[in-house]
Amino acid sequence: MMKRFIITLTIALLTVALFTQDIYHNEYFIKSQELLAQAQEAFDNGDYDSAADLAAQAQEYAKMSDLYVAKMLAKRDADRAIQRAQERIAYADSIEASRWYPAEYSAAMTSMETAQTEYSAENFLTAKQFAEAVLISLADIKPPVKFPAFYIVVEKPKDTDCFWRIAGLPFIYNNPLMWTVIYEANKKKLPDPNNPNLVRPGTLLIIPSIKGELREGTYDPRLTYPVFGQQ
Repeated sequence: MMKRFIITLTIALLTVALFTQDIYHNEYFIKSQELLAQAQEAFDNGDYDSAADLAAQAQEYAKMSDLYVAKMLAKRDADRAIQRAQERIAYADSIEASRWYPAEYSAAMTSMETAQTEYSAENFLTAKQFAEAVLISLADIKPPVKFPAFYIVVEKPKDTDCFWRIAGLPFIYNNPLMWTVIYEANKKKLPDPNNPNLVRPGTLLIIPSIKGELREGTYDPRLTYPVFGQQ
């Protein structure tokens, strides 16, 4: 009687377990279902020994199905994590993170390489962890602040351009006292290199970097620039 109860309970539990895995059809799941059906048939025919044996086999295949499903879920999670990591690296490349954040970028690339190695070895959990490490390494990167590297002198009705006023522009040095930096870098372009007060409209001035700031392109009044010293 006890044996019959145990077999009945085993078949019932397997039926519930297999039902919950219905969306994860795999060879182990299918085989377990087949054995479970055979166990039920043997049980109904009173062949309890065969039913017990078949139920035990079904249980083993159900365990293998569980392991397979867990592995596939881990693979899915690793796939998603690696995809996110690849997207973050692509963004990092787009802002030249290797130049502006060398330590963070190097750490991210090392983690990514390890993630791919672990993934190839089907160590999906470890692969996911290293892919997530990429995101951590690159979490705080952002596009570098850029200031204009060139400025075209403009003649204005009032307060026309001069080295003093140009140096004081927020996107240049935000400090008129730095005018000599611009003058020294451009004196050869002046009608009289020894006269900083005479700079002609249309002159393309070089704006040197003075604090390691990134300067690119020519000043464009249509663009918005950060305030120097407040970036």
